[in-house]
Amino acid sequence: MTTAAYLSKYFKRITIIELDDVLNDTLIRRQLGRSGVSQIYQIHILEGEGFVILNELFPHLKDKLLNDYGGRSYSLKDEARLVSNGTLLHKNLTKNLEWFGIDRFTLETVLRKELCSQFGNQIEWKCNARVVQLIVDQSANTVQGVKYRLKENVGSSLLDVYGDFIIDCTGRNTSSIKWLKDNFNLIVPTIQMHFGCGYVTFIGERFKVGDLSLDSKLIICSSPNTPHNNTGCYILPIREIKTNDENSLGILLTIALHCVNSEYAPNDSYENILEWAKENLESEYYTVLKSTKVCSPLIPYRRAIDDRKYVELLDKKWP
Repeated sequence: MTTAAYLSKYFKRITIIELDDVLNDTLIRRQLGRSGVSQIYQIHILEGEGFVILNELFPHLKDKLLNDYGGRSYSLKDEARLVSNGTLLHKNLTKNLEWFGIDRFTLETVLRKELCSQFGNQIEWKCNARVVQLIVDQSANTVQGVKYRLKENVGSSLLDVYGDFIIDCTGRNTSSIKWLKDNFNLIVPTIQMHFGCGYVTFIGERFKVGDLSLDSKLIICSSPNTPHNNTGCYILPIREIKTNDENSLGILLTIALHCVNSEYAPNDSYENILEWAKENLESEYYTVLKSTKVCSPLIPYRRAIDDRKYVELLDKKWP
């Protein structure tokens, strides 16, 4: 959506193809996730300059997230505990840095509304659809459009869409590399990386543990440090909530148990997660997790191998 907004000044018409019915009111009212995005609970970090660009494209975005959706700014100097290899990363900060907490689903929802409001006549949405093929002109080495199929009608005929710019949001398992090879005999140089990365991610409500040194730290992160330590934990606030429980901190969290080298955390039960945390993480993480109420499914993500694609080496061969 950010790509569509930014490129709107260069293209007359932009088409966004989505696997889910993202413009449906029922979906927008859901609070914590989206079924068509397997990594919806995972932690996603937007660097400071990226947030500056978002605010330039959508001037009212931050105010809406703060006032209508429970977003909040946090101080990395005073409200965070960031550790890598046993070292506190923020201990000697000379300047306070702001961390803005919001979940990906809410950010997507608000961005979509802003996009429709600002660029409604320029951007077309194709929902409940999946791209299955490119429309190409081999002689001109160009992609002119795509063929797609509606999700509810798997056996239906393919539909064509031509556009100045088409954004395919129908999933990370796209066959784009295969399509480029089939249509242009174009082989993207690729190197496989074996790293055994994995997460177990979930949403939780955080409660007090009775230790001010922990209760005052709303952002708590410890990263893996291979090969000596292959596990880590990220506890990040995503939304303020109203509660009558005096022991609640009034915050929803995204919690990610991270590993490399295939030392995966369990995802069959929260009890087993706590046992794993006691054995593999520093004691304060176990303490915080033990006082956290789980509010979502435990979502595993495991990827033993990833591909590094050297698209830049194709130069002018790229269509």
